[in-house]
Amino acid sequence: SDHATSLVEEWAPLVWIHSQDPFYPSSVEFHLQNVKVNDESEATLQQEPTKSSILTGDVTSSYHLNTRMEMECVNCFQKFFSGEPLDVAPMYAFAKEYNNSCGTVDVQYSFFYPFNYGKDVCVGLDIGGACLGDVRTFGNHIGDWEHISVRIENGQAVLVHLDVHNFGATYKYDGRSRYEFVEGEPVKFKRKRNGKFIDVVKEVPYPQYLDLENGRLAVFSANGSHGTWSQPGKFTYVSILTVHLDDYTERGYPWNTWENIVINDVTDDLNTFTGDKSWLNFRGPWGNVHKLECDFDALVGECGLVAGPTGPWKYFGGNFPAPEC
Repeated sequence: SDHATSLVEEWAPLVWIHSQDPFYPSSVEFHLQNVKVNDESEATLQQEPTKSSILTGDVTSSYHLNTRMEMECVNCFQKFFSGEPLDVAPMYAFAKEYNNSCGTVDVQYSFFYPFNYGKDVCVGLDIGGACLGDVRTFGNHIGDWEHISVRIENGQAVLVHLDVHNFGATYKYDGRSRYEFVEGEPVKFKRKRNGKFIDVVKEVPYPQYLDLENGRLAVFSANGSHGTWSQPGKFTYVSILTVHLDDYTERGYPWNTWENIVINDVTDDLNTFTGDKSWLNFRGPWGNVHKLECDFDALVGECGLVAGPTGPWKYFGGNFPAPEC
């Protein structure tokens, strides 16, 4: 409805991009101009996909987007990885309107970046911040979908879920001027010990508050990796031996997402997305799946270049329980 559309625009977030991050967001069409559609055997099925012509449907779950120019190394950056200027890149919003007594609208605000820079890790001894050994990059990937979820009731955003990486945190409106941390997911990863992979679960040091800036939800995109946090700072979410995975956020450059927002309705049937929305019915990863430099996979749990994520349809189930009104 028009009312829901105005609420989606009203609660679109202010995203602070780190001042040293060279990998900006972009539109879907910008990314598609630089990739092709490959199948699992890396045979090219579509050389020049567009928003409307891209292959769609269940069968595309086994396909992926792949850079037209091959990746020769983990840090072989291609020009389009830089994205677009912040006043050009759109944000993609997906809304579900409940038509209940408190006018609940759930929104997934999705941010697309052509490239995710992973982490530089000291493979050796870390002595006072100096690495005795190799510094290696892990977890780079092409195509990067990030999102936050917002529940709006009676015109007010009451719950906000921030998607950090493969974990996230939920904040609840305090009735006055800010949002308080309610719960957060731990980080889970695999590590090799005595020749076997074991599951490791670690608590994450989530900030306790999310604030409004000039009436807008203010969130912070981590330098390079684009995980979304509620405050500026350094967040260490894995620390094992010499392996420290840190996200850095700051008030660098403001991305006013409400100035360029593409709004869609959430649906259970992706086949209803046709024409210029056909890209939403592509089910495979948005970047290369061929991994590079996996020699320290056992220690870090990741290769240098890893597979890109699938598209925003995976968020359509939402991050919140069914509304109570």
